[in-house]
Amino acid sequence: MANRCTFSFVVMLAFALGCATMSVAPASASSCKRKLPCGPSKFTFYLHNTVYNPAVDNRNYFNSIYSLPPNISFPNPFSFGVRNTFEDPLTEGPSNSSKSLGKAQGFYVLNSFTEYTLFHIFTANITEGKHKGIINIFGQVREVDPVRYLTVIGGTGDFLGARGLASSTLVEIDHTPPAKWTLSFDLDLYY
Repeated sequence: MANRCTFSFVVMLAFALGCATMSVAPASASSCKRKLPCGPSKFTFYLHNTVYNPAVDNRNYFNSIYSLPPNISFPNPFSFGVRNTFEDPLTEGPSNSSKSLGKAQGFYVLNSFTEYTLFHIFTANITEGKHKGIINIFGQVREVDPVRYLTVIGGTGDFLGARGLASSTLVEIDHTPPAKWTLSFDLDLYY
């Protein structure tokens, strides 16, 4: 019985000492000794999209393509289920000839039977300019909204750990085949 009590006492003492050691350890005792710099809190880029259209044969200068419509036998006025995959150039300004920042790569899916809503997921791969890295953007928007809000869900490089809000507005659209448009993205970022 004495051995059992001694063993229990030793285990409890070791546990208590371990707890005491953990509670008085300084905050700087973390295994990570490096402080990560925060990236920009505001960042703006412009996305330029040109859709592939076989009717005008623009195979040499397109950067997005639509999938085939879903195989359904009922009316589908809002193109439910149609996907667009893109690799769009990003620039500092609204003009196509503005300084290049990189590319946006991703897709959106038309995902409503009753209105044009788009479920987006893409990366803004910033390879030029003061800040470099990837910004991950995600969310659903209504096409008719003048300002569309998406969520920044992460990043790499100068944008490591970024989260926040991406406010997008339509800058210009040309419906003449091949369809072309420019969107601005104003990002409010937190780290």
